Amino acid sequence: MRKIIFAFAALALLATISGGVVLADHPLHGKIIALDAGHGGTECGAQYPANSGCSSQILEKDVNLAVVYALKSKLEAANAFVVLSRVGDETISSRKERVDKAVAKCAALDLDGVVGADNRKCDVLVSVHHNGNVDPAYDGTLTIYTQNSDKPLAQSLLTALTPLTGNSEGMLNGGYGMTVYKNLVSAITEAYYITNDREAAYYLAGSPFVAPDGHTVLVGARTQEEVDAQITGLSNYFASQTGGKGGRPK
Repeated sequence: MRKIIFAFAALALLATISGGVVLADHPLHGKIIALDAGHGGTECGAQYPANSGCSSQILEKDVNLAVVYALKSKLEAANAFVVLSRVGDETISSRKERVDKAVAKCAALDLDGVVGADNRKCDVLVSVHHNGNVDPAYDGTLTIYTQNSDKPLAQSLLTALTPLTGNSEGMLNGGYGMTVYKNLVSAITEAYYITNDREAAYYLAGSPFVAPDGHTVLVGARTQEEVDAQITGLSNYFASQTGGKGGRPK
């Protein structure tokens, strides 16, 4: 009997994190989430100042990577499983290759305690991007989706991210890169414009974070604000798919 009581107590402890949040009931609990830090390597993305080249003060690929690593940490704290399509500043030849890598990493996860890959599908893929504009005063938030099955995710992320800028540019629908491969539920987020003077100052105020390959990016308060919004968007999406409980979507 004592062993049984101890076992239940241990399970209760494992199901709880600081603040009394029960992880088993959290919408992110047990989800397999693929994150893509847009661009990378010689593909630098948008630049600050705008159109100033890949030797610019701020490159979109670095802002994307900063958000993805901070987001990975917070998702894993909520007992989600996270794979990355891009590790550090590696150059990947095509968007399809990025998705293929993410899918393979999801399938290779061993989550059931039995030795060997579980061959499970990524629950969602989120490709993190940030926009650019020639007007340094302009800012806004956008998400992109392809399939109808992607739309709830794109909408949930847009709703959560828009307060960062106060300017919703809505959702774009079309064959945009990451969202068209492998029939994954996926969305691209463009949380704000790195060409905006204020956003650039926020990024430059961050502290250095060194990725596993030694590439350094900056992580600051703005990064964390976006991460919190991404967490809210993902949590709300999964709650809408599972009736508010963790585990696999319906």
